[in-house]
Amino acid sequence: MQLDAPQSKAHLIWHYFWQNRLSYSLAILFILLVNWLQVEIPLMVKTAIDLLMANVADNQDALMSSVWMIIGASLVLIVIRTLSRMFGLNPGRFVEAQLKNDLFAKLNRLTDSFHSANNSGKLISIINNDISGIRLFFGIGFMQLFNIIFALSFTPFYMWRISPSLTVYSFLPIIFAFAIYRIGFVKMRKLWTDRMHSLQGLSEQLVHFLSGMDVIKAEHMGPWVQNEIAQANQELLDITVKIQRIQVFIMPVLDYANQMMKILILGLGAVMVLNAELTVGEITAFLSYSVMLAVPFGGLGRILSVIQMGMVSIESVMTILNSKIDPTNLKRLSEADSNAIQRSTLKVNNLSYRYPNSESDEPTLKNISFELPQGKKLGILGSVGSGKTTLVNCLNHLYDLEPGMLIYGEHDITDWSRHDWHKQVRTITQDPYLFSATLNENVKFGSEHNANAPTLSVEEAIAAAQLSSDVERFAEQGNTMVGEKGIMLSGGQKQRVSIARALYTPADILILDNVLSAVDYDTERAIMSELSSKLVDRSLVVVSHRVSALQEMDEILVLKEGEIIARGTHSELLKTSSYYQQTWELQQNDQEASA
Repeated sequence: MQLDAPQSKAHLIWHYFWQNRLSYSLAILFILLVNWLQVEIPLMVKTAIDLLMANVADNQDALMSSVWMIIGASLVLIVIRTLSRMFGLNPGRFVEAQLKNDLFAKLNRLTDSFHSANNSGKLISIINNDISGIRLFFGIGFMQLFNIIFALSFTPFYMWRISPSLTVYSFLPIIFAFAIYRIGFVKMRKLWTDRMHSLQGLSEQLVHFLSGMDVIKAEHMGPWVQNEIAQANQELLDITVKIQRIQVFIMPVLDYANQMMKILILGLGAVMVLNAELTVGEITAFLSYSVMLAVPFGGLGRILSVIQMGMVSIESVMTILNSKIDPTNLKRLSEADSNAIQRSTLKVNNLSYRYPNSESDEPTLKNISFELPQGKKLGILGSVGSGKTTLVNCLNHLYDLEPGMLIYGEHDITDWSRHDWHKQVRTITQDPYLFSATLNENVKFGSEHNANAPTLSVEEAIAAAQLSSDVERFAEQGNTMVGEKGIMLSGGQKQRVSIARALYTPADILILDNVLSAVDYDTERAIMSELSSKLVDRSLVVVSHRVSALQEMDEILVLKEGEIIARGTHSELLKTSSYYQQTWELQQNDQEASA
């Protein structure tokens, strides 16, 4: 069962606890048995010692029986302790895996506004560092918490049964230590929160710098980057050192108090044995219980640190899980409905858009209208800042639009989930993302989950993208690893791989957002010719600032400052639009100069 939006930390904790309820229930049962056997064994030892202090010859059978009971109980204790750890620690790993799945599922459904406000570095830190804290919380934290609860319940009770007065005296150092421990506990919580934010900040910086490594090298910014990372790292180190100081000097105070307890027991207990108030066996059992308390008291500081870290991590994770999802993104069209609307006409009606945080009152797009029926090839021409990318993002339903602005067939796109709309439209951007896999795998990426069956083989798609000659020169050809983000390929090769990917499993509407900017004019013409022949029954939108890429389009829209200032075919615009004609002539001169 997936967790979408926990209302509180308690809700999240209960959700994953309930998912692993069987394992936790068995763990609690075995932890209970472990602690019961631990306090019973000293009583068996007490009985054996008292028998030794009496007449051994008369009590030999009873003594041997006690010894065998101690051995048997110890062996059973080993088995039960092993089972308690198995059932207590495994849920932590299960929760870690399930929580990662829940986070990825939620991140996949959140809109661009969320990802703009929370950069990749922060999200990576949450998924890696914070989930590790939650794993410890649900694993060792849970197991040791119940272990300490049972130990601090059974052991003092059995000590009280032996000597109430000695129990009261021996616990005086513990009461004093708890007062000091509370001070450290409060400081630790704030420091864990600071450490989490520092880790997220460092992760954000690393992602930014790694993404811009080429610029850093070209501009000789290495020393500045090193200084920035060193400062962030030093801040993290300072916080971590403060945490370590508290863990070393304040948190072990309970362990120190336990040592004082033993001294009191030895001193007062010896007096009580001399006064015949306690037997040697009883004082031995009492000392055994004080030794048993050393484990929960010594582990209490560490476990509470794990719990604190887990609670802080849960707060961080909830910033993702509690983020609101657009209700329309939760809708899903049935397969029959999805198939019925294929090959429809896209209508754009008076599309206007203004960025929410824009300082200008002027919209970026102003009253854009056009139709894109099945099989039509539409070109969009515009210079930098004309609104081309904003229009593409609107066509992809990445931004929130007013109802009626985008109509596909008879359906308003704003009523659809982005998941359903992206089955119908595919966009290739000028900065394509390639995965660290083979070239062939990058071409086929996503095809197994695509609603459209492949129409070409991988080799045919590569050939149509004018990439065959490049692939033949690779040592492993189609099985060549392209590296992270396609680092082994040139900019033009990466763009052509993304075109091959789109041709392998095309959608009803294919949008090319300035993807031919990194290829030469001859390759551009060849690719456009292949696209026209391979996408006869599909709609094509080509966005470019190069007129040569749009010559064969059925209609060309000319954008300037967010408005359509002209429309028509290439030949028509050369006659009717001075802007188009000037752009064409300038680019023709550049092309001739390059030749």
